[in-house]
Amino acid sequence: MPTIIDAIAEVKKHVAVNRNLDWSSVEPYVKQAERKYIKSLIGRTMYDSYSQAEPEDPVALEVYNLLEEASANLAWFLYLPMANVQISDSGIAVSESEYSKAAEWWQIRDLRRSFIDAGFTALDEALKIMEQTEGETFAAWKASEGYTIFRELFVDRTDTFNRWFNISNSRKTFLALRPYMLEVHHQFFTAKLNLATIELLNNTVKPAEGTETDAPEYIQYMALQWLQAAQVNYTVYKAVHSGTFELTSNGIYEKIEEFPGYKVKPLGESQLHRVKDERLVAAEQYYKKAIALMEANPVAFPDYIKKDAAVFVMPMNTKSVVSF
Repeated sequence: MPTIIDAIAEVKKHVAVNRNLDWSSVEPYVKQAERKYIKSLIGRTMYDSYSQAEPEDPVALEVYNLLEEASANLAWFLYLPMANVQISDSGIAVSESEYSKAAEWWQIRDLRRSFIDAGFTALDEALKIMEQTEGETFAAWKASEGYTIFRELFVDRTDTFNRWFNISNSRKTFLALRPYMLEVHHQFFTAKLNLATIELLNNTVKPAEGTETDAPEYIQYMALQWLQAAQVNYTVYKAVHSGTFELTSNGIYEKIEEFPGYKVKPLGESQLHRVKDERLVAAEQYYKKAIALMEANPVAFPDYIKKDAAVFVMPMNTKSVVSF
């Protein structure tokens, strides 16, 4: 399978490694890293194109180099635990010699953290450029299912999500939250808003400076902002409740299976429950503000039809009883 990085020289452009290191030792981890962290985010079409040749467009080339940097660092993150050992028919042994000794576990941990941070930073920067570039340069990616799914949501950009809850402007975290955003959209918003109103709001743009506050376009924009805030807070509540994300004092992070405790000091159980409750309350308050604005301004929302939303009850699971 062709990969973006296909030689040890390309790894050495981004990671300081021993000059005698053989490509065959690293190649399996490059394949794993690109398949797990890169291909799933940029889509098969774009990945296959970049694996065959460097792009000529200068912006696309910048993204290509960032993806190469991400691949090298994330491959090294996956490779490090194996770099310290030798596997043979005789079993597994730690590599040591008269002149060197094996790295301590904490040294390997710290190195892995630096590599995964560097890899994700490069990947986020690449996604940021792709997200903000207009035209045909990344048309294949923007036409992929992984990207177009955001078009039906009120929150379709990383910076919009980050405005209402900190995800450190991480495009990777934003994309990982996609299933919860979609679930929230259909559970709460399509249950109360008709399609015409949702389409109106999704096509709403920021009004020109000086627009009167009672102008329809200004009111529509205000309603959209409240709905975006509601969608973000509902999503955080859902994501944290699922257990696949870590909530810390600095924001929300996707859990990394290969690196438990990647983002240190997650919130304790009592703090976690408090934050979840706060996000749910905030989401409901923002949603009520948006609905009140729409009901009070029929001229701005001509297709809005008042209707009762379905009632959803979140089960409470204890050690012996599931309550509704």
